[in-house]
Amino acid sequence: MKNSIAFVLIAVAVIALGLYLPWWFVAPLCFIVAYTLNLSWPNALLISFLAVFVMWLISIYLFDDGSIEQLLGGLLNINANFTPILSAGLGGLLAGIFGVSGALLAGRERD
Repeated sequence: MKNSIAFVLIAVAVIALGLYLPWWFVAPLCFIVAYTLNLSWPNALLISFLAVFVMWLISIYLFDDGSIEQLLGGLLNINANFTPILSAGLGGLLAGIFGVSGALLAGRERD
C-alpha cells in the first residue's frame, strides 16, 4: 500500500511542481518520500525511477515545444526522437539514486 502511495505522491508532485521549480527538485522529493514512508531500497529505486521517468516522458510530449529535441539532440548529436526517452531516463536515474539514499538513511536510523 505504501508503495502505491509513494508512486502517486511522486508522480503528482512531479507534474504539479515541475511547472514552477527547476528540474532537480525531483532529487529531494524522492529522498523525502522514501525516507518518510520507510521504503526498502529496491522499492525506493524502482518507484522513484518509474514515477519520474513516466511523468517526465508524458510532460515532455505534452508541454515541450521542441526545445528538448533541439538542445539535447544537438548537444549529443543523436536522433531527435530518442531525446525525450534519454532525458526522462536521466531524470529517473537521478530520482532513483536519491530515493535509495532516503531509504537507506531511514533504515540506518531504525537500527
